Amino acid sequence: MQEGFQFVTPGKRMENLIFRTRPNERSECEQWTLIADEADGQDYVVQEHVKLDALRSGTPYLRLVKRMTVTEFLGTDQPAAVKIKLQAILGAQSAAKS
Repeated sequence: MQEGFQFVTPGKRMENLIFRTRPNERSECEQWTLIADEADGQDYVVQEHVKLDALRSGTPYLRLVKRMTVTEFLGTDQPAAVKIKLQAILGAQSAAKS
């Protein structure tokens, strides 16, 4: 698991990695990212399948698994660790705004 990792995509605000699972024997894992969509003002949780060997070689491989609003995500059966981390990020963002 990596915490606090952030990256910037051109044309988008800062994105937050919520949670990344441990790599399996093929160096693949799942990751969840919080993304602010400037077009509609919504925050989305994006779940992706990552091939870490490709990421290290400079040609990242990420396959979209799911994209849902934060509200939709919290209402699903996603892993509890991911939901807890997401709520901590949202709480920190809320505290920073006030």
